[in-house]
Order: sequence, then C-alpha cells, then structure tokens
Amino acid sequence: MDIAIVGPDQAGKSTVFDALAAGHAQHGDARSEHLATVKVPDERLEKLAALIKPKKVTPVELVLHDLPTLFVKGRAASGEAAESLSRADGLILVVRAFRRADVPHPRGDVEPGRDAEEFNAEMLLNDLGIVERRLEKLDTTVRSARPGEREAGQREQALLQRVHKLLGDGQPLRGHLTDGEEMKALSNFGLLTLKPLLILVNLDEEDVSRIAEVEAEYREQFSSRGTSVGAMCARLEAELGELEPEEAAEFRRELGAAQPEAPRILALAQEMLGLITFFTAGDTECRAWPLPAGTAALEAAGRIHTDIERGFIRAEVIRWDELLAAGGFTEAKRHGRLRSEGKQYLVQDGDVVNVLFSV
Repeated sequence: MDIAIVGPDQAGKSTVFDALAAGHAQHGDARSEHLATVKVPDERLEKLAALIKPKKVTPVELVLHDLPTLFVKGRAASGEAAESLSRADGLILVVRAFRRADVPHPRGDVEPGRDAEEFNAEMLLNDLGIVERRLEKLDTTVRSARPGEREAGQREQALLQRVHKLLGDGQPLRGHLTDGEEMKALSNFGLLTLKPLLILVNLDEEDVSRIAEVEAEYREQFSSRGTSVGAMCARLEAELGELEPEEAAEFRRELGAAQPEAPRILALAQEMLGLITFFTAGDTECRAWPLPAGTAALEAAGRIHTDIERGFIRAEVIRWDELLAAGGFTEAKRHGRLRSEGKQYLVQDGDVVNVLFSV
C-alpha cells in the first residue's frame, strides 16, 4: 500500500515523513521523492505472538512517499512525483499549525484550514485538467469510431461528463463515486480527489496535550466520506524517535503526551484507505493482513496464497481477544469458540482466520 505525503511549502512534510518512517527512510536530494517502508504497530498482533510464540511476526506494511512540492505557480506535478501520485493508494495532506520565526509561512500567517482548502482546490484543478483533456480526445474518437467502439466511448464520455460536473462544482470525487466498475474505469487517470485523504495538522510542541481537541475541531470542518483528520507534532515525534524508549517516555510525560503519535497516525492512514486487519497465527508465523472492509473469506484466502483460495473448504474464525481469553486454538476449539465459516463470510477487523483447503 503506497501513501503519498503532500502539502504546501513549509508545512513540515519531510518532518512528518521522518517521524512516521522512524529510521526506515531512503533520502534522495531535495528535488526528488523520499521513500520508506514502515511497519504499522499493532498491539493485537503483539499479544497474539506472545501467546502463539511463532518463529516470525509480520505486521502490515505501508510505503510512504515524501514528494517535492506538487503545484508550483499553477503547474501540476510531473515526472517522478506525478508517477508516485498516480500509484498512491491514498494521500496524507500535511497542513501547518506550528509557528517558527526561523521558518516563516509563505502566506505570512498560519492558518491550517485555509491551507487545506487551497490545496484541495489545486487538486480539483489538477483533476479538471485531466478530465477536460480526455473529453476533448473522446469527442473526436466517438464521432469517428466504429459502432462497437463508439458505444464504449459514449459510456466513458458519460462518466467523465458526470465527473467533470462534480469537479466543476468544487466537489472532490472521493465519496461521490463508489461503483466498482466506475472506479475501475477511472483508475488509470490518477485523479487526486478520487484518492482517500488524511488531513494531518502539524502542531507546535506546546499543543501536544490538545491533540484530541485539535482533531475534533478540524474533523468537524473537513471530515467526510473518504476524508479523515489527524494531528501530531511531527518535529517532536521525529526527535523522540531517535531517543531510547525510556528517555523518550520521560520527555512525553513532561509534555503531557503519554503515547507516541506516529503509530496512531499510521493506523489512521490504514483506516483512511478503508482497510481492516485480519490475522493468521501459527507456529511458523503470526501475520497481520490488510483487507478492504466488506471482503469475503474466499478473497481473503487469496491474499494469503492463491492455492488456498483455489482449494478453499472452509475458514475457522475467532476474534483475536477471544483467542487470547481462551488461551490458544486447542482450548478455543474445546469450548466451541472457533467458528466455521464459508466462502461468503465477510471477514471482520480483528478476526483470526485459519483456512482449511485442498489442492
């Protein structure tokens, strides 16, 4: 899963990237993107591993892309940045709430809500340009095409005309388009407002005790289907990430920030993508698997291995906390806590799944 970190100049994008990457970053020069593959901490997986004691523990991974400035004097992203944006499954939009005399805001005053709205407007213009160029080409294609090709072109034309109206009315596409076939038809256009979005408010250190309050304020303003909100002090998290855990914990207590924020933001990013987590747990490996909400057991089995999907017989399912309470699979089965589910069972967040199959 690829997530692009975007935002206006001087918003602290690279500091957010460093805080979330926690030492796993691959840095290029200032004009290129930076990459990091990060593991999403999950207390449920840790507790399952402590119970099962497997040889290997594998959490969910996210690939973060810290991109250079996207929109410069009205120009859209190009080159490496455009390619990464097109590939990204979701976006983290960093907006600035911190004040530093040595890092002046390009607009003079600090206003996160304004910055979020202006960046969203840039993304709308970017998408409008893509759709308008495609509609121009389609107009010629539909008029000169053979009957079968003309019908396909007319279907695409109708979809893009509807998309164009939404964008022209200032409506991001995320949340407005949910049909699977329509999403597939639009997937190759790299439309930014179609991608799930996490607006991340980058705070001052003195505001870390107010994170919940800040999130609630901006969630009321911006949260909608496909758009979520988070907050953190990226500079503090990046600095504390370089300390020993005990020393970092002491600093957090002094600042009124009991827990590291980076793991929570990574979890919000996964949630923003519309993903749940299910687990497989055995002597060889305990693993967390990301899965779109509403996915059936058969497709979940295919995520593990195509042979398991092909030979699916049934799935043995138990919630992770029920498995812990039972003390293991043997005890859970003995007390009738291990459910038998078929191909169409919709896997739930926190399920531990053991698929029985034959090939």
